[in-house]
Amino acid sequence: MEQPLLEVQELSKHFGGLVALDHVNFDVMSGEILGLIGPNGAGKTVCFNLISGVYKPTSGKILFNGQRTDGAAPHQIAKEGIGRTFQIVKPFASLSVLENVLVAQGISRYDSFPRMWSAWKSKSETTEGLRILERVGLADIADRKAGLLPLGNLRRLEIARALIIGSKLLLLDESFSGLRHEEVTRLEDLIRSIRKDGIAVLLIEHNMRVAMGLSERLVVLDHGGKIAEGSPDEIQQNEKVIEAYLGRKETEDAA
Repeated sequence: MEQPLLEVQELSKHFGGLVALDHVNFDVMSGEILGLIGPNGAGKTVCFNLISGVYKPTSGKILFNGQRTDGAAPHQIAKEGIGRTFQIVKPFASLSVLENVLVAQGISRYDSFPRMWSAWKSKSETTEGLRILERVGLADIADRKAGLLPLGNLRRLEIARALIIGSKLLLLDESFSGLRHEEVTRLEDLIRSIRKDGIAVLLIEHNMRVAMGLSERLVVLDHGGKIAEGSPDEIQQNEKVIEAYLGRKETEDAA
């Protein structure tokens, strides 16, 4: 039986008396797209913050490639091949698109003081950065200032910065938010092509048409707990999910 790439086991996070995540379990397999959905405040971003090392869990375990990563620093987790985007895109506005991608490669230097001061625009790194930009469709504007980009390209730049380190798993936090229909369609195609490259994707998405269309499986959170897991068809028919989330609006318009 294939071992999961990512294993979340009985994961909990408390902030004082607030239980933000409560004994949550799920797995992500290699090359899979898994959707993490639920109403606002359900614990989705807290879960991402635990997986990426921003928070340390109150209890439970996180395993990546069979090794525990809970409690490790964010740069250590990133070096394992986990890249992450954020709901609010904040590039280095005065740097070029390419430079924004190159900066993300700094994880290879954070645990070595001498390397922190080494050149960060080497030929090999620049070549890799351009390859990633080509991958996401931004190579033709590599020299443009990131602060001048429209939202659609900013979302692609955020994915490029995650891809430069996320060779095994991407955590996508509402990457479709605010995009026009044609931009959504192109981004869906990009994420499917990333999956075909063997990179697993764990995505948080409020656009239910996108979440249902992209994900092979979905995990549903509500008030910090997991209330359902299954295929898109199973989730759409789950009474707990309908009551907690999907029933609040029509599926394709839920937000």
